[in-house]
Amino acid sequence: MLKITSLTSLFISSLFVSALAVAEQSDAEDAIPEPVIVLTELTGNIILKNGELPETLLQLLIENESNESYSGTLGFAGAEAQKITVSSGESTTVSLPTTPRHAGKANRIQKAEVDLSLLLNDAPAPAISSVDIDIKIPEAAFPIIRSEPPAMEKSAEDEFQYEYYARSQQLQPIKFTYNPGPVNLQVRKTVYPIPIEAGPVEISIEVVNHGSQTTGELTLRDALDDEDFSGAGDNFTRFVAEDSTDLIWERTLEPLSPGERRRINYTVTAKYGVGDKQLPATTVIMDDGLTGLSNKVWLPKWH
Repeated sequence: MLKITSLTSLFISSLFVSALAVAEQSDAEDAIPEPVIVLTELTGNIILKNGELPETLLQLLIENESNESYSGTLGFAGAEAQKITVSSGESTTVSLPTTPRHAGKANRIQKAEVDLSLLLNDAPAPAISSVDIDIKIPEAAFPIIRSEPPAMEKSAEDEFQYEYYARSQQLQPIKFTYNPGPVNLQVRKTVYPIPIEAGPVEISIEVVNHGSQTTGELTLRDALDDEDFSGAGDNFTRFVAEDSTDLIWERTLEPLSPGERRRINYTVTAKYGVGDKQLPATTVIMDDGLTGLSNKVWLPKWH
């Protein structure tokens, strides 16, 4: 009798579990899907200033492809969130403020940042289908020293000399380094060969003075990882810190006239196949102040 009762209980339990699963599946099928909005297009502009915070004017087109009206909050990280309501099958455009940051003195090298990380109901928003933002810099600051992520250069004659374009991406802060002063240096670093294997590596640095005045004496400086590279000669020193050692290369450059360019090459020895890391920017110092920065160089894996 005990055995029969146990089997009966097990059978009833199985029926209950099966019925519950069928009910849950039915509820899931009958449930109304959550309203879905699509972040279609972010447009507008960013205007970099000489010694001041950037100005931004950005608009986001939102579409509601669901069968229900949608309400929520939307905004860039650090800025005031905007309340949005989009009816079923409709679209709306919302202007979104930012909280830009700026560092540096007027007529000197400066940095600015605009955080484009988007939050939907206080959580990371889905990717934006299309992003097309025009960027204006002070006339004397062209060409810009650096944009991270990269902005596309258009022309010095355009009102907006740069453009940031992206598709289907979750955005992040965009950072700019620029110099609207009378000495505006463009510094470009290249490395050969890439990928890097053990042996000699040539690093080339080109400096162009796009400013209106002749520079003073310039000091070019590179910092490489001493575990990766070695160098010989008077231009190399080693800087020992608590957790690392840098191989420092330094070279003095005679003054550059407006429009003049000069290229400097130096050679280091790779201790092994260096890859999957980034070489930092070359810095340019004039009158004990940072005056120029090169691009960084990504080293891919050597195998």
